[in-house]
Amino acid sequence: MSNTATVYTGAWYGDNQLDLNFPSGWEVEMLQQNDAPALSDPEIEKAFSEPIGTKRISELAKNKKSAAIIVDDLSRPTPAYKVIPFLLRELFAAGVPKSEIRFVVGVGGHRPISEEEMVKKVGADIFAEYEVTNHNFLSGDLRAIGKLDNGTPVYINRTVADSDFKICLGGIYPHSSVGFSGGAKLIVPGTAGFSTMYYFHKFPPGRGPANIEGESDEPDRRDTIEMAAGLLGLDAIANVVLNSRREIAGLFVGDFIKAHRKGAHFALNTYKTDISETTRTQSDLVVINCYPLDADGIQLDKALAAFSYFENAYTIALYPASDGSCFHGLFDRLDYPRYLQQKLEHIPSTPSPPPKLGTQNQLHVWSESFDRDDFYKEYPSSLLFRDIDQLINLFTEKLPAQAKVAILPVAGIQVLSP
Repeated sequence: MSNTATVYTGAWYGDNQLDLNFPSGWEVEMLQQNDAPALSDPEIEKAFSEPIGTKRISELAKNKKSAAIIVDDLSRPTPAYKVIPFLLRELFAAGVPKSEIRFVVGVGGHRPISEEEMVKKVGADIFAEYEVTNHNFLSGDLRAIGKLDNGTPVYINRTVADSDFKICLGGIYPHSSVGFSGGAKLIVPGTAGFSTMYYFHKFPPGRGPANIEGESDEPDRRDTIEMAAGLLGLDAIANVVLNSRREIAGLFVGDFIKAHRKGAHFALNTYKTDISETTRTQSDLVVINCYPLDADGIQLDKALAAFSYFENAYTIALYPASDGSCFHGLFDRLDYPRYLQQKLEHIPSTPSPPPKLGTQNQLHVWSESFDRDDFYKEYPSSLLFRDIDQLINLFTEKLPAQAKVAILPVAGIQVLSP
């Protein structure tokens, strides 16, 4: 009977192994997703040569004078740098001038990423040779595209809107309001202006996590994304599905609706995680490792839904929040420079009291980098711990000598199936 487990943690910040050591006599169960093997380079090439619902990009982009490639930021684990060389070959074959190919980081309301982080996302060679910029949702330099039937005004990043060819390079991950991320989500909200994002987040109904099709008679947020992309003229997507090692296990290239849906079905099967009734009802402690969506301080919620599947269990979330940021401009209602200035002027709270366990309905979070004041602002009823061994040892006072522990090793993307 094993009482240890090893998980990965810190996407973009080492992707390191973390050893979890539980008391002798405890039974530890790893709840693995179905998973899938990593794609080889020839398999990535095949995805571009056999697009879904469109012509090949080398044909679609013929006679185009410029191209915008929109990539996601480091809050998403997408290894864009592995796909970009294959995409560029398609654009070169179409005759798009290298000097007119630009990369835009579709941060939406997230913070802008640094040049060092851009290198991580697109690769050092690409960063050195191409223009790579962050979208600024508060910028006055946006294109007004029009208004959707549901009232959403559509303002889009000018570099994206003015490019002859537009492609989104992102990932397909479970998402609490659009079913799965990916598709045209890098257009809205990724490269949209404030008013577009405000309407998007406030008015259309959401689509629950891992729901591929809509559940409402009126257009929901996924529908809104796709209507806006159609109005803009998004040409194609290249979307990845990752495995538990943050490797590309699926690549879906083509039409921003048809390729996305096919990718979402593959993602649903890859991320699916079966849980037995015994595990669901008899686990004493549930540990969710939020990897690979664990880089900043605003993605923790994406993994918390897993706790609702278990009864009468204490909970631990492993969430390094490695970049130390807890900024979302739309909800904080301020721009990033002002956020940083407020952080500098903020007087830290008094030192943490000695670690103490909470109740079963309280979340216990291990995090090395989550700022304490930011954490308790976002999760006032939860508890923050810095030492994972100390946290586990505290549970020896609460749990039986033969406690049962269930671990979700990549809870940031796992889809639970009881």
